[in-house]
Amino acid sequence: MRSMKVSLIIPTRNEEGCIGGVLKEMPHDVVDEIVVIDGRSTDKTAEEAKAHLRHHDKFVTQKGKGYGGAFREAFDIVTGDVIIMMDADGSHNPAEIPAIVEKVRRGYEYVMASRYMTGGHSEDDTIIRWFGNRMFTWLTNVIHGTNVTDSLYLFTAITRDGLKKLNLKSTGFEFCTEIVVKAHRAGLKFAEVPAFERRRYAGKTKVNAFWHGLKILRMIMRRYRD
Repeated sequence: MRSMKVSLIIPTRNEEGCIGGVLKEMPHDVVDEIVVIDGRSTDKTAEEAKAHLRHHDKFVTQKGKGYGGAFREAFDIVTGDVIIMMDADGSHNPAEIPAIVEKVRRGYEYVMASRYMTGGHSEDDTIIRWFGNRMFTWLTNVIHGTNVTDSLYLFTAITRDGLKKLNLKSTGFEFCTEIVVKAHRAGLKFAEVPAFERRRYAGKTKVNAFWHGLKILRMIMRRYRD
């Protein structure tokens, strides 16, 4: 495949103690551009991020709200042929980015890291979280005809051309399901790579298992006619 520019999007909201460590680990020989999009953090996230960004990387303040909303805003900012999405808390390991990008170089248009395929693992799963993740993935596969092993782990890459085929609307955590389903419906060529989910570096998760689970379930049940 021709030479590709790789952009990385990391949404943040009060990730002091996490974002700096993530950026320190970044494989800059693979990642050409980083955009940290911040949801109006009230801690030292901005200072920590800016201290580890290169001069051509960007730290921007999110105009709207929500996890999915952050990615959607950043899509209009990044300039790469390939766009990687990952979290700021340290659970996604930047050392796995080269394997994700290599799949794109081989012709895949949507590449997902997976905790549950052979070779993957999570050190952060509880029994309830493991069961919920597997159930939501199973429902997504059954209802929408996808064939993935980990639909809620948004450590993923999509080509710029592939992204143009999607009509993404979600602003919350349900964005994780929407992008998988719509990428499948658009006929993008899928691949997965095994991932090791780490415990977050600091602070507490912003995911409420009950409320965010309900939103994700509602998103799974949608038929996506739009």
